Amino acid sequence: MAQVISTQNTHHHYTESGEHIVSKDVGVARIGTWLKQGWMDIAHAPLASLFYGVLMAFTVYAVHAVFKNEPLMLFNLSTFFIMLTPFLATGLYAISINLSKGQKPDLSHSMFAWRKNTTEFALFALVLGIVIAIWGRITPLIAAIVKSNSLLIVNPDMGVMGFIASDSGMTFMVYFLIGAAFVSAFVFAISVVTIPLLLRDNKVGVISAMVLSFKVAMENKLTMAVWAVLIASLITLGLVTLGLAMIVVMPLLGYASWHAFNDLIEVDD
Repeated sequence: MAQVISTQNTHHHYTESGEHIVSKDVGVARIGTWLKQGWMDIAHAPLASLFYGVLMAFTVYAVHAVFKNEPLMLFNLSTFFIMLTPFLATGLYAISINLSKGQKPDLSHSMFAWRKNTTEFALFALVLGIVIAIWGRITPLIAAIVKSNSLLIVNPDMGVMGFIASDSGMTFMVYFLIGAAFVSAFVFAISVVTIPLLLRDNKVGVISAMVLSFKVAMENKLTMAVWAVLIASLITLGLVTLGLAMIVVMPLLGYASWHAFNDLIEVDD
C-alpha cells in the first residue's frame, strides 16, 4: 500500500528503477525538533548510545595521542571525522529504526546494518574514500602555498596550540579552513540523505541516492546550511575536548540525522 504523502511543499523524484520518492521543504525550526527527538532516542536506548559515544570518544583521543605533535596530520584527520560522520552513524540510524517501530534496540544488529545493502554501502564508502584521499593530498599543497617549513615543528609542551599561535600556523589555518569548508559542504550535500535512504530502501542505487541527497540539500539551502554548521560545530566540540563530548554528541547527531531524513524524504512504497 502506498504511504500517504504530506501536503507540504514537495518535490517528486523517480529512481532508475521507477521508484517514486518525494522530498519535502522544511524550515530551520525543525532542527530543534530533530535534536529533541535525538535526545529522546538516547533516553530510550542508553546502552547502545553509550557504546557508540564511547567508541567515538576513544577513537578521537587515540588519534590525538598519536598525532598530537604532527599538526598537518591532526587537522587532516579532524576533517576526515567530519566528512565520515554520516557513514560512522549508520549503526545509530539502525537503532532509531528499531525505536520507531517500537522494537527493543538491537546493538549487535545495528553494527552490521549495512549488510542489508552491502554493495551500495561499499560504493558509497569508496566515493567518500576518494574524496578524502584527494583532500589528504591537498593539505600538503596548502602548506607549500604558505611556504613555511615550520608547519611540522611544534613545541611539545604547547602541543597543537603552539602551532596555531605561530604566524605560519595561523596563515595555514586560514587556507585550510576555507578548503575544508568547501570539501565538507560537498560531502554533506551528497550524504545528508544517502545512508538513511540506503538503509530505508535497498532498491535505490547509491548514485541515485547521492543525486537525490544533493537535490534535497539545494531545495532546503538555508535549513541544510544551518544543520551542517551545527553538526560541524558539535563535532568540533567533540574534537577539542579530546573526545569527551563525543560521548553525547555522536549519538545525538546520529539519531537527529535519522529524524531529519524522515522529515525530508518520503518513499512511495
